[in-house]
Amino acid sequence: MNIINYLTGLSKRQPRFFAFFLFYLIFSYTAAAQNTQKDGIKKIIIEKEKLPVIESLSPSRANTVFRDYNAIVESNSMAISAGREPEIMFFQYTNTEGFTFQGLAGRTCINQETLATLNQIENAQDDIKGHTLILPVVNGIFIAVDRGLNSVEILLQENYSTQTLTKDTLYYNIDGRDYLFLRSKRFTPTERAYFLDSALRLPLDNDAFWVSSEFGKRKNPFSGEIKNHNGIDLAADEGTPVYAIKDGAVYTAIENDREFGNYIILSHDQGKMTSVYAHLSKITVERYQYVKKGTVIGFVGQTGMATGPHLHFEIRQGGEAKDPRKTLNIKE
Repeated sequence: MNIINYLTGLSKRQPRFFAFFLFYLIFSYTAAAQNTQKDGIKKIIIEKEKLPVIESLSPSRANTVFRDYNAIVESNSMAISAGREPEIMFFQYTNTEGFTFQGLAGRTCINQETLATLNQIENAQDDIKGHTLILPVVNGIFIAVDRGLNSVEILLQENYSTQTLTKDTLYYNIDGRDYLFLRSKRFTPTERAYFLDSALRLPLDNDAFWVSSEFGKRKNPFSGEIKNHNGIDLAADEGTPVYAIKDGAVYTAIENDREFGNYIILSHDQGKMTSVYAHLSKITVERYQYVKKGTVIGFVGQTGMATGPHLHFEIRQGGEAKDPRKTLNIKE
């Protein structure tokens, strides 16, 4: 059943609503999507702010837009099963109802990987409360054409870099970013593992350090002043490898700082979390480089204001310093 047949059926079931919905849907979607074609490749330009709006994911009788969104999703699923082409549309929804990512996927009947790759969601545990999301009506995987912004995007780009594309390949430009859409594709086991893995690893091997200074108030060993220690110090032999605790981008890589010596700041989850690694003897990454969890980014040293070889390590979430011992569940 294509969109015209669906709307015809809708007019019979809800004659009062039909005229408004038909005008609203066609006007909104025409304004939001523009087709361009070059060298046999079709590109659909989507403007997020012009998409039809779903106000709520409540399945009530009064929530006609969401009910009809679900009907389109179901119609497309049946069309694909029957070997027919689905209708391609997008809606927008602002998550004021506090749904988790899994809850959103359940309410929309759209696969998690489809919603995640379209909305730049890196992990299934990401907090999407208050976020405005684009909701598609067909399952598949969206692969960013430009530089990947998170570990899932980069992994998809690596896995599909050798794929031969045809003249019928469908591209979308969504809020200025180009995406290749692979209809009905699912994550591979490796891609799914990345998406579901929310755990942080230790910055040093578990048997290579001991905690020499805790998080919180302490006396500065150089000035004697009582002040906040925004991380923990992990004493270890000089030259011990230091690892990225999570996938992220190198926000800063500084050498010879007076206090921190050689240090690195990694940005995770598009800036929602940062990790700091200081007093390094050597830095092995460069600014703006994207690193995966477990990558060696440097080695323990005693550069800057350090009384001995150790790693000063910090975690910040939303700009606020957190106790790494609790965040990483360090028992020692």
